[in-house]
Amino acid sequence: MNIQKFKNNLSVLILCGGKGLRLRPLTNDLPKPLIKINQKSILENIIQYFVKYKITNFIIATGYKNKLIDKFFKKKFKNKNIKIVYTGLNSDIINRLRHTTEYSKKYFLVCYGDTMIDINFNKYIKFYLSNIEKITMASYQLKSSFGILDLRKNDNVIDFKEKPILDIWFNVGYFIFSSDNFKYFKKFKKFQNLLKFLAKNNLMKTYKHKGKHITINTLEELEIAKQQIKKFK
Repeated sequence: MNIQKFKNNLSVLILCGGKGLRLRPLTNDLPKPLIKINQKSILENIIQYFVKYKITNFIIATGYKNKLIDKFFKKKFKNKNIKIVYTGLNSDIINRLRHTTEYSKKYFLVCYGDTMIDINFNKYIKFYLSNIEKITMASYQLKSSFGILDLRKNDNVIDFKEKPILDIWFNVGYFIFSSDNFKYFKKFKKFQNLLKFLAKNNLMKTYKHKGKHITINTLEELEIAKQQIKKFK
């Protein structure tokens, strides 16, 4: 399968149901994905980055303040191929997946509504197609927020590294499932348990993203994102 044919058979699910408690007071009256990074909302930034790669079929899983997200899409994206699905106020991700797969095409890319990476989707899709029997997710290398000590016997410090990049990769989403994988969504009550099952049974691979990464969970991260987004191409 070539990359464009894959894109034509791909639906992107953006998870937008959370309450964003750590972003209060901004989220008292607004769902987190509608918070602006400079002039555009988080959600608008995410969608436009997909569209740049000619990925144009979207499903939006809503929950908290869902009517505001409905209103946003009617104003901003009324002519786009976007399906909005209310998936509950306190639902686990796995429930949001169950509620939305009926609207998906053959392939289903699931991303968080508060996370962006400047991933080259053509390369990412090529990676998935070369491992198509497995579910794919993107990961990002962790940078320590602290100085790290290298210790030896008797607690002697033999080296000090200031906020190094660690040999640890963390989940940034962008999961790609095929419709053959939807059966797994019915087996678990928690998305975390599904991920553990996939890992234990060697059913998942990760694409190590080495570009830029934005996740917005706190007011401090929002301020950092306002600078980082300027570097996205």
